[in-house]
Amino acid sequence: MTEFFYRPKDAWVGDVIPYFEDNEFKLFYLHGWRENDREGLDNGWHLIGTNDFCHYKAYGACQIYGGTGHVMKVGDTYHLFYCIFPEGKQLVCHAVGTDLMNWTTIPEDTFSSDDRIYELSDWRDPFVFWNEEEGQYWMLLAAMAKGPSNRKGCVALLTSRDLSKWTYREPIYAPNIHVGAHECPDLFKMGDWWYLVYSNYTERFATFYRMSRSLNGPWITPKVDTFDGRAYYAAKSASDGRKRYLFGWNPTKNDDLFGWNPPKHPGKDYNTWDWGGNLIVHEIIQRPDGTLAVKVPDSVNEAFAVERPLQWKAVAGKWSSPAHDEYACESPYAFAASLTEEDLPDRCKVSLEIRFSEHTQGAGVMLRTGMGLDEAYYVTLEPQRHRITFRGPIMQSEDGGKTFPYEVELERPVELLPDCSHQLQIFIDGSICEIYINGEVAMSARMYDIERGKLGLFVSQGDAFFKNIMVEMI
Repeated sequence: MTEFFYRPKDAWVGDVIPYFEDNEFKLFYLHGWRENDREGLDNGWHLIGTNDFCHYKAYGACQIYGGTGHVMKVGDTYHLFYCIFPEGKQLVCHAVGTDLMNWTTIPEDTFSSDDRIYELSDWRDPFVFWNEEEGQYWMLLAAMAKGPSNRKGCVALLTSRDLSKWTYREPIYAPNIHVGAHECPDLFKMGDWWYLVYSNYTERFATFYRMSRSLNGPWITPKVDTFDGRAYYAAKSASDGRKRYLFGWNPTKNDDLFGWNPPKHPGKDYNTWDWGGNLIVHEIIQRPDGTLAVKVPDSVNEAFAVERPLQWKAVAGKWSSPAHDEYACESPYAFAASLTEEDLPDRCKVSLEIRFSEHTQGAGVMLRTGMGLDEAYYVTLEPQRHRITFRGPIMQSEDGGKTFPYEVELERPVELLPDCSHQLQIFIDGSICEIYINGEVAMSARMYDIERGKLGLFVSQGDAFFKNIMVEMI
């Protein structure tokens, strides 16, 4: 069975711990049951495998019960580091094995924060690697550094020569930006650059990265320092020796945690984001200046190869078709839209190229739209603000304006130049929506409340040209 965004049956994917071996990505993940907790089901580590991000083999539970960590192999022995939370404490644990499914914990290797450099409150998500320059192992941890303010979030650093006894050192990165710990730290090198990756849920909610020429820093914050938006979290990376991929999760929205969902609204679109959801994989791309971008993995992109014919009908404004599969609209002072005759399939890829004039305020696509154009999910290129945004149906109404103190639900920065072609790819699978623009910017989203509808093109107060529009299935 083809499955692009893996989720276990009746459960959810939490933080992913990727490891590559035998031509397969071995993806350990925190297995979340949620409402099934009352049945006594385990929430430990589970393992799946894939070599194409389209098919996944479930290996099962690994008998490790705890939080995020790291897996590595030294000689013939596998080492697994993870965290546990007994009686409110946070401790790092060590287990070993001769395969990836059976582990023996080493109780004497369990340890906590030193309570001198680091607070006792946060001590989790170990990541371990061999530092060739120092000739010893380094461990990175999500932690809180000692300090006068609450902005103590950091990536802790420990060193060891035997993977058993660890020496506490000053944080590898402690910028006093986040009130929360820098979760799920990850580190890798591409070319001449080192990259430090972490996730955080305070100040901003995302997976971030920093870059440096040296493991000793300084750690530079790039202009765009995230891989995706709010609906993508806890991402860690792994390489197959040729390409590097980022493994995170797109959260569900099953809980109205703060009661913000309008009482009249029966759906899920405006619930709070949950912990855990579906596995999302991005391919990491390094630009010439060393900054990073992400795109859809080639295997996922190429899996959608059955094109569905499209018939268009103008709903607002004057549309022309200067050539086959090309649509244009000049609407400098108004909103214009054209819709397909057919509904979008439940699982599909939407791809197109968009070009717009200098003063265009917005252009893009409507997903699952009706003829009224308000019940729809809008993916909008906003060139005046150099961003791509995602808005659901409630944002088209007065209820949205009264309920939410912001004008968009999701947004990502992207350079949008007039009179240039911008490529948009959107992957839809049920409620999941994964958006890529120009092969370098990703924006994850969810679409719950509208299950069926048409594909639409639109331009708002400007001129736009749409080309090579395709809806493809597997």
